[in-house]
Amino acid sequence: MKRILIFLTLCFMPSFFLLGASEPQLILDKLDSLEKAISDLSLRILVLEKRIISLEEKFLLEATKKTEKQPGRTLEPEGFGYSGDDFSIEDVTYETHYNDTIFRGTITNNSNNNYRYTLFKISVYDKKGAILSSNDFYILNIDKGTTRSFEAKIHGVKVEEFERYSIEFTKGS
Repeated sequence: MKRILIFLTLCFMPSFFLLGASEPQLILDKLDSLEKAISDLSLRILVLEKRIISLEEKFLLEATKKTEKQPGRTLEPEGFGYSGDDFSIEDVTYETHYNDTIFRGTITNNSNNNYRYTLFKISVYDKKGAILSSNDFYILNIDKGTTRSFEAKIHGVKVEEFERYSIEFTKGS
């Protein structure tokens, strides 16, 4: 047992000196530089996230402008579902796209919270009130008082097949 302990001590002792463990100031300097590098990288990630969000909004605006120019079947909602007092949902339109239904509209954050990520659930119902299908969609960076556009797709259900829909706030952070 003593031999193993002496052997391990002799093996690891030179590595401590070679890695600079004998000088604590050098180790602290290395840790500080790593901390600064990680902080810089996190700021770059935030900038990239904001760029992605602005590009998504730009593409969504271009897509809505194209659909406004193209003649298509876009219906105003008959059965409006809202997500409660924290969010108001307006200007919702929906149209059949192949076998799916695409919903578009705007959501306003009426709460006192700033959200980086919000999750909503959209559901469509038949004449008897049974759920035909539902899907989740998210909106990024919606601060209090701001309005964001959204687009959500219900798979496998056409406009003619449902009677009403609802959009509910699921969670946010």
